[in-house]
Amino acid sequence: MKILPQHAIIDVSAHESVLVDGRLERADDELVDELVRLVTGGAGVAVCHGLDRTLARHGLDIHDERDAAVARDYLESLFRAFGTRVEVAKFTPVAIGYDRIAGMDVDGYNKNTHFTPNDDHTTAREFLTTKCVHFDAATPFIANIYGPNTNIDGGIPILCDTRAYCRDAEVPPADLVELMPHSFNVAVKEEHADRILAEHATAVDVDLDTDLVMIVLFNEVDGGLAHAGSIPRPADPGKPSRRPIRHLEYQFADSDELAKWYRHYRLEIPEPTLEVPDEAARERYHRGVDPVGADGGTAR
Repeated sequence: MKILPQHAIIDVSAHESVLVDGRLERADDELVDELVRLVTGGAGVAVCHGLDRTLARHGLDIHDERDAAVARDYLESLFRAFGTRVEVAKFTPVAIGYDRIAGMDVDGYNKNTHFTPNDDHTTAREFLTTKCVHFDAATPFIANIYGPNTNIDGGIPILCDTRAYCRDAEVPPADLVELMPHSFNVAVKEEHADRILAEHATAVDVDLDTDLVMIVLFNEVDGGLAHAGSIPRPADPGKPSRRPIRHLEYQFADSDELAKWYRHYRLEIPEPTLEVPDEAARERYHRGVDPVGADGGTAR
């Protein structure tokens, strides 16, 4: 599996920041400029790392949960600023009335509840984070903030150039995905996923034990990139494991907007269940992949 090229990686610690009333703020717009250039200018992805050094410069420690929260808020503020600079309508196949960016914190290893930020979706379902090759539904750009992990091996983010696959294999984007039976997301069909992982996948080689990392992605099935993850396992099975993820996505007030997106891809409107899926669905959508070269390391 390929490693994400250096030109898509941003060392946040190389940019000035200021600590104001316990919050980190950017000193200028250089970081946001880079996000816009990389994500909307053809690459479709940008990876921010180096928050351990950024925090240390301000006398903070990434292994202190309060300080890690400061770093997550800082990365989130960069994505929100990115959102103010992007004309979203240019990147959506159907017109959707996005009115906000919403965020939610989950554990990418253990089970979660109260995931969705949209009150007209179900808010009580118990679920596991998706690790197969997939797209998040009806949100053109996403940001996932990872780390720092506790007692986790694996769980490395994987990016999949499905637009190149669709072009090379002559597969229409709407034929690429299937509805998950218990989720709002859509998975790349198994008949396509293996070849995509073999020929069009890239591991994001990052240190998730001692750093925070944000991946900003052009998420749309039409022309975007899918994402997945390698299998996370406890480094020491006898100790608790935690894999913090903050997910950020575009949202809208009316669920009819969601229906337009599914109709575009010839999919039924999902009816997510309130319980963790059965073993077959867990194996299909939540187990993760185990690629060579996605076993950790330090961002370069």
